[in-house]
Amino acid sequence: MSSSMPPPSRFASCFVAKPARGFQVLRIDGYSWTKGLPGGERVTSDVFAVGGRHWCVDYYPNGADASADDESAAIALYLRLVGTHRQIKERVRARYKFTLLDLATGDAAYERPEETGVFTFAGHQAAYGVQAAAGGGDVGCGYAAFITRVELEGMIMDDRLAIRCDIGVTEVAPLPVVVADNPSPMAKILCDCASRHKYNYLGYNSYNEGYTDGVGGEFYGLDGSRRGQEPPLDDKEYIRRCLAAKRPRE
Repeated sequence: MSSSMPPPSRFASCFVAKPARGFQVLRIDGYSWTKGLPGGERVTSDVFAVGGRHWCVDYYPNGADASADDESAAIALYLRLVGTHRQIKERVRARYKFTLLDLATGDAAYERPEETGVFTFAGHQAAYGVQAAAGGGDVGCGYAAFITRVELEGMIMDDRLAIRCDIGVTEVAPLPVVVADNPSPMAKILCDCASRHKYNYLGYNSYNEGYTDGVGGEFYGLDGSRRGQEPPLDDKEYIRRCLAAKRPRE
C-alpha cells in the first residue's frame, strides 16, 4: 500500500445487555369518587423509567370496556409502554406484577403472580391523569378484573387505595470505548463505571454542576473528582413514605 495513502478511519462499538427492574406506587385518595367514572376511563400514573423505556400504570375503576355503563364488579389494572429513548416503534418483552398494598404497613394485602407480556410503543401517548383508552385497544398488559370490588372495599382505609406495579426487563445500553493516550476526566469516569459493571447512565446535574453515576449514586464534579455518595432509601422505607405523604389542602 502506498505510503501516501491517508490512515483508515477507525470505529468501535460496545453494548452490554443486563436486567433492569423497578416499580411504581400508584396511590388513589378519594377511591369512592373514582367509582363515578364510566367504563373505559382510566386514572394514569406519572411516567416512570425502567430499562431505558418509559412506562405508566392505568387504573380503571369500572373496567376498560367503554361500552359498559353500569358499575363494574371488579377493577382493571394495566401496565403500558409509553416511550423509548429513540421514540420509535418498539416491541418489548417484560415481566410485571401488580400488588395491592396494606396502607398501614406497606406490605402486600393482595397480589397476583408475576406475568410476562409483550408491549408495543407506537407513538406519543398521554402522560398522566384521567384518560380514555383509544378505542378500548390501547391498554397494554394486565388484568380486566384484578380484584372484585367486594374484596377490594374490605381492604380500603380512609377512602384510599395503593397499588404497586413491579417491572423486570432486559436493557441493552452502550458502553464507552475509549482508546487514547490521555483520556479526559469524564472518559475516565465512564471507563471506571464500566469496569465495575455499574454503568447505567451518567446524569448531568446542573444544580451541583457535575454528573451522577445512575447506579452507584456517586457524584462527580466536572473535573472528575468524586464528591461522596448519598445512601438510597430501601424499598420498604420508600413505600412507607409514599403512603404516609399527606394530600395537599384543597
